[in-house]
Amino acid sequence: MDNFFKNNSFFWITLGAVPAAIIRWKIDEIFIVNMIGCFLLGFINSLLISKKYKLMFGFGFCGSLTTFSGWSLYLFNLISQGSYKLFFLNSILTVLIGCFAVGFGHLLAKKINI
Repeated sequence: MDNFFKNNSFFWITLGAVPAAIIRWKIDEIFIVNMIGCFLLGFINSLLISKKYKLMFGFGFCGSLTTFSGWSLYLFNLISQGSYKLFFLNSILTVLIGCFAVGFGHLLAKKINI
């Protein structure tokens, strides 16, 4: 049984995904959860931690917290309502701020790793 927990990636991913799904459901704000997830992913990916923790927090937690499908539906609804300017503004700003958040998380983790 101990070997199961050490070598089972699905276990570690699930352990991170479940609480993130609950947090995602409670926050219910696409932009906020995506930016938090981007920051955390940049941070976690740059830490000097074992693969199991990267799977649990990076892949499981951040993957479950963020929502590409929800964001896509939001953008689709903007287009359907004829809000083209808001669609382009949201698309561009979300990607740019998301990349900035990943970079900021990366830089913060690098400072901690020293």
